[in-house]
Amino acid sequence: MATAKRSNAAPLRHRTPSLEVTDSVVKAALRIIGSDGPDSVTVRRLAAEAGVAPMSIYNHFGDMHGVFDAVFEHGFTEFAETLRASTTSNHPVLAIQEMARAYRLFALKNPDTYAVMFLRVVPGFEASDESFLAAAHSFDELSSAVQRAIDTQHFLPADPALVAQEIWASCHGAVALELLGMCAFADPAETYNALLISLLRGLLINPAESAVLA
Repeated sequence: MATAKRSNAAPLRHRTPSLEVTDSVVKAALRIIGSDGPDSVTVRRLAAEAGVAPMSIYNHFGDMHGVFDAVFEHGFTEFAETLRASTTSNHPVLAIQEMARAYRLFALKNPDTYAVMFLRVVPGFEASDESFLAAAHSFDELSSAVQRAIDTQHFLPADPALVAQEIWASCHGAVALELLGMCAFADPAETYNALLISLLRGLLINPAESAVLA
């Protein structure tokens, strides 16, 4: 009677896909930053929080700088997608207002991510060139919207990147104050929208067109 041969091959080990590891570790890092601050993000704690082996973190990120770089890039990738998806109006100026509102909502929904992206909460961290490219994509969304407003003769002629930087800086300043609990008014959303209307009105060729802003 024939008998089955016993295989001496070692059992196959399950490997967590690379993208899944990256996503799990990035989310774990953000949870730790939110609860205990960036100094508490260690390989050992990340591994426990993300449910991966410590060596997986070294293999995927190299070191802790690589982890924070992944958080930075992940944040700006999502941020660019948020800005891109926020514009529903065909009016170029209203589209910029929508984008600016989406900026604030992203920060309020993802305060820990925003802090790594913009507030330099990780001591000594400098983003890689690749991650800065992801950041540039989000700025390009706003710059392109400004270019449309100029091309369609809603905005005064100007360097679109410079105008986009002015809008970006205004949004960031207001959002940072709100996140830090330093907004001087009872309704931060109303204050933020008033800022946007004043800012956009000053960029219009015809100031009367500001009536379309809500």
